[in-house]
Amino acid sequence: FTKPPPPTIKEPVSGLGRAVTGAFVILLTRAFDDSFDTEIDFEDAERLIPVLDMLNHNSEPSIRYSTNEEGTVEVVARRDIEEGEEIYNRYREEEETNMPYHRFFSRFGFVPGITEDMKNLLEDKSSIFFAKRKEV
Repeated sequence: FTKPPPPTIKEPVSGLGRAVTGAFVILLTRAFDDSFDTEIDFEDAERLIPVLDMLNHNSEPSIRYSTNEEGTVEVVARRDIEEGEEIYNRYREEEETNMPYHRFFSRFGFVPGITEDMKNLLEDKSSIFFAKRKEV
């Protein structure tokens, strides 16, 4: 006797799997902590904040943001900003020191303070790309 082939599982809508994966990646890499919003009960609440997610990271950001009582995000300069100067945000300050390099890299696409050439890091099997068992 031969076994019948396993049933073919099809997506209910063509491309749904790719769309869900894409949405997950967007949330993972572009969401901001919203724990300051008192109407959200979740401990690790996050949400997308258009435009704010386009700012680059700097350990000394030029802006800060918060949510007011109406739920509107307010962005305020931390210092005087010159005309034409790039505006910076800081990505998850606490995670810069606590998050393993490979997770920070996979989430944000860089690791603060690492300036070595990516090719060298890959060839050396750096922990930025290759997690150690205890870090996973």
